[in-house]
Amino acid sequence: MAKSFKQLTPKVELPKRNSEKDILDFLEQEKVSANDESMTMQSNNNTSNTSSTSNIGADIMAQNDSVTGEDVDVRQTFIIGQQYMNRLKDFVHTKRVNGQYEYTQKQALHEALDRLFEGATIEERPAHIRQQEETRKQRIRRGITK
Repeated sequence: MAKSFKQLTPKVELPKRNSEKDILDFLEQEKVSANDESMTMQSNNNTSNTSSTSNIGADIMAQNDSVTGEDVDVRQTFIIGQQYMNRLKDFVHTKRVNGQYEYTQKQALHEALDRLFEGATIEERPAHIRQQEETRKQRIRRGITK
């Protein structure tokens, strides 16, 4: 007699908030949106047997990297001393104990950076430096070294 397995209904996952996503989630989103867009392009533009290819990934990255009027959160890795990390955690803990239950390390860093930049004269990076940073970021995303 063959074994029968109980059919379970698939668990529905709610979309994660941006703060809960990691780098793999963002990479998956880019792949899915690139596939959706390529399927749309193929169905609209391609009338032959062959598939049309284009650089959709670069287009999506350009759209994501374009500067908008809104403030966009960016995931960045910093290396700081253990004593600073401990003090930051203690600071956030103190804020929470004193009634600000939703206070985060992110908010603490934003406040610290606002105070750092307050009254400072900051010059913008030249275009060629920005371009070098962008190409390096693209290489890292693709996993290609120099």
